[in-house]
Amino acid sequence: MTKAISTPVLILVLAGLASSRAQANPDAPPAPAASLAEKVDRLMAPWSQGGTPGAALLVIREGQIVLKKGYGLANLESQKPITPDTAFLLGSVTKQFTAMAVMMLAERGKLKYDDPLSQFFPGFPPYARKITVRHLLHHTAGFPEYEDLFLEGGKLDKDYPRSAKTPRSKFEPTSKDALALLAQVKAPRFAPGEKHEYSNSGYVLLAQIIEKVSGQSFAQFLRQNIFQPLGMNRSLLYDETRPPVPNVATSYTLKDGVYRDIDYTPLNAIYGEDNIYSTLEDLYLWDQALYTEKLVKVATLQAAFTPGKLNDGQVIEYGFGWRVRKFLGIHAVGHGGSWVGFKTVILRFPEQHLTVVMLANVHLLDVGDLAFQISKLSLNTP
Repeated sequence: MTKAISTPVLILVLAGLASSRAQANPDAPPAPAASLAEKVDRLMAPWSQGGTPGAALLVIREGQIVLKKGYGLANLESQKPITPDTAFLLGSVTKQFTAMAVMMLAERGKLKYDDPLSQFFPGFPPYARKITVRHLLHHTAGFPEYEDLFLEGGKLDKDYPRSAKTPRSKFEPTSKDALALLAQVKAPRFAPGEKHEYSNSGYVLLAQIIEKVSGQSFAQFLRQNIFQPLGMNRSLLYDETRPPVPNVATSYTLKDGVYRDIDYTPLNAIYGEDNIYSTLEDLYLWDQALYTEKLVKVATLQAAFTPGKLNDGQVIEYGFGWRVRKFLGIHAVGHGGSWVGFKTVILRFPEQHLTVVMLANVHLLDVGDLAFQISKLSLNTP
């Protein structure tokens, strides 16, 4: 299991929605068009008809909340429903917040994108002099996944993810442990900038750079520089201090026809690539801030949405913490996340001022495909 999620293959053929009455009587007046909420309710019907986990959904158009709704249960045992205030682990959607923190420090002159890794951590082997902050942001640094390194070294038991009610593992590494482990890598998987390979390790290192440069814990930096200024009062970073997360959803998988909670892994305290908890309400504030200069200047933010390039000039579909590509022939930026039973996605069409956010607590729910379908409905795209 890895804290990575690839952009799903988003292919959809929408069936016509002719009413049975119209088919039976062609002279009858046409049925009124279904609203967006009604169409989305049909898509989400499997997760809202009793006894299942589900998802929270947010659709924003021109700054206005068009749809904000929970489907299914946040906790099966208590039968607590998912609401817009239910907190979910964001998984790799966290990466855009890590990238924002880096951009804020760059704008303040605290670091440069082309600073080498060795400048921050001299204990790395000599190759770190050629790996830059920019390489880490673009996933072109070449580090292996820290999770694989822990497993290969025999430091972790392989019995995860599992229920939070089970005994915890003897060894639960922190981000500092991951940093020390990555510093032992003798050589990267490829020369920096040669390839684009999605890397959770790179974003763990970025969070450690943020701490080194700012003199604060990553949790403190996010709270003081992003969450509090935007009023994101339900958002927090989960780290080795294990802060409580109010009104949080339990995450599930379906095994042998039964939903089982799988909230625990020994890697749950590692952050930078993951580990922000948030809600629909707070992600609305985050989305709207990206149209403003509340956090960084427009010119600074543009780097997040600009595709990177490899050494040979090849353009990659990734900026700073955001995937960048066209959906439906329209410029779009977005990111997905996946860890334990949580599945998350934010899909933005900046020119249309349209955003779809989906936060799920069951691993088999395809949030990427659903967000794409809901985007098509919202854009009225055939």
